[in-house]
Amino acid sequence: MFKSLFGSLTGKGQAQEAKESREVKTAAASTPAAESGDNIVLPHTLGFVTHQPLHDLQQRVVAYEFMVRDTVKRRESSAGQWLQFDRLMISTLINMDVFRLLNSRRALVHVSTLSLQDASLEAFPSDRVYFVLNPAIDDPVSNSTIALIDQHRAQGRRFALEPSLFDRRVLPEALQDELFSRIDLLILDFSGAADEVLAPFMDQMLARYPAARWYARNISSSEDFDVCVKTPGAAKRFVLFQGAFLTAVRSQSAGKADASQMRVLEIMRLLRAGAETQEIDAQFKLDSVLLFKLLRFINSPANGLSRKVMSIEESLLLLGRESLFKWLTLLLFTSRKDDGRSVALLERSLFRARFMETLGKLGGNNRLECEHLFLSGMFSLLDALMHVEMASALSPLDLPPTVADALLNQRGMFAPYLALAISAEQDNADRIVALAELLKLEPADVNKAHIDAMVWAQEILVQSE
Repeated sequence: MFKSLFGSLTGKGQAQEAKESREVKTAAASTPAAESGDNIVLPHTLGFVTHQPLHDLQQRVVAYEFMVRDTVKRRESSAGQWLQFDRLMISTLINMDVFRLLNSRRALVHVSTLSLQDASLEAFPSDRVYFVLNPAIDDPVSNSTIALIDQHRAQGRRFALEPSLFDRRVLPEALQDELFSRIDLLILDFSGAADEVLAPFMDQMLARYPAARWYARNISSSEDFDVCVKTPGAAKRFVLFQGAFLTAVRSQSAGKADASQMRVLEIMRLLRAGAETQEIDAQFKLDSVLLFKLLRFINSPANGLSRKVMSIEESLLLLGRESLFKWLTLLLFTSRKDDGRSVALLERSLFRARFMETLGKLGGNNRLECEHLFLSGMFSLLDALMHVEMASALSPLDLPPTVADALLNQRGMFAPYLALAISAEQDNADRIVALAELLKLEPADVNKAHIDAMVWAQEILVQSE
C-alpha cells in the first residue's frame, strides 16, 4: 500500500491499575453531566487500558500511545458522554501511575477537544505527553477551541491529531489551517485506502504545515516501513511508527545465521539436556562477551538478588537450571550488535514474559508453570528476531511441551495468556475482554500487571546497560 501511496505523490512538490476503576465513581461525579442534558449510562469500569509501543527511525521504542477501551462507541457519543469518558480515562491513567513509564519515553494520551478546559490535564508532565485530540461529533471546533489550545501550548503542552477524523462536520474549513498549524504531530493511519484517505492529506500537508512531524500508524510490514523512511521528502517528516512491521519475519539467506546466536542456542540446548556445569562453562569461554552480558542481566537491580552472581557455577547454584535458561533467552536478542530492532524485540519479549508470568500467578498457577509462562513470552518473538519460521527457531531448544504447543500451535494451557498479551499490543478490545474472562482475571488486575510489566522491561534494559 505504501508503494501506491508514495507513487501517487511523486513529483508533487517540495519536501512535503490496580486502582484503575476504584476512583471512577468519584471522577464521574465531578463531571458536569447535568449541564449537558444527556441521560448517560456509563460502564461500571473503563475496562482495559491498552498501550501501543511507538518506534523511531531506528525502530527503538521511544513512546507509548494510551487508549482506554469501553463498551460505548466513543466516536458516536454526544458531547456529555465525551466529557465523562475523558475524565474517567484521565483519572484511570493517573491512578495507574503511567508516569512511571516516562522517565525516558513519551506518551500519547487521547482526549476530546471538549476536555481542553479540564484542569486534570495539568497532572500530566508537559515535557513527556502529547495530547491526541479527538473530535466530538456534536461540538465542532471553534475559535474558542483554538484559544484553549494556545493557552495549553503557552504552558508547554503539545498536541497531536489524526486529520482524517476532522472532516467538515467537526472542523469548519475556515479553521483548518488555524487548528493544524498548532499541532505538533499529525497522525496518518496506513490501514486505510491510500488513494481515498492518505494521499490527499499528505499531498497538502507537506507544504502547508512544514513544522509538523508525522506519526505513521498501522504499518503492516517491514517493506512498508522501508518505503516510508526512504521516500524523499516525506521520509524526513516521519518520527514515530506503529504496527506489525517490527515482528514481521524476513527471509534470511542461507549461511547468514549469527554465530553468537547459534552459540547461545547451543548453550541452551546443553542446559535443557542436563549437561555438566563444566561443559556449559566451556561454551561461554569461547565467547566471554556472552558471559559478561548474561551476568549483567542476572545482576540487574530489578531482579533483587541478595548478592552478585560472578560465574556460571554460581548462577546454576543460586538460580537453578530453569531460571538460568530463562535469562539465557535475553542473550539471543543482544548477542549480535545491539541494533534498535533487536532491542525493541527484546523489550517486547520481556514485557510479554513478565506479563504472562504475573497473570499466571494471579490465576493460581504453580511456580514451574509460571516459569514456563515466562519462557513462552520470551520465545514468542524468536522467529521475528532470527528471521526464520518459529519451528526452525525452536528446534534446538527442546522446550517443555506446554510452551512449544502455545508457540507453534496456539494451543494448550498457556495459549490464552500469550493471546492476551498479543491482543493488548494489537489493541484488540473484544479479544482482550474475552480472554480475560476465560482466564477469570479482573480488568484492574490485568491493567496493573500490564503497566508493571512495561516498567520492569524498561528497568531490565536500562539497568543492564
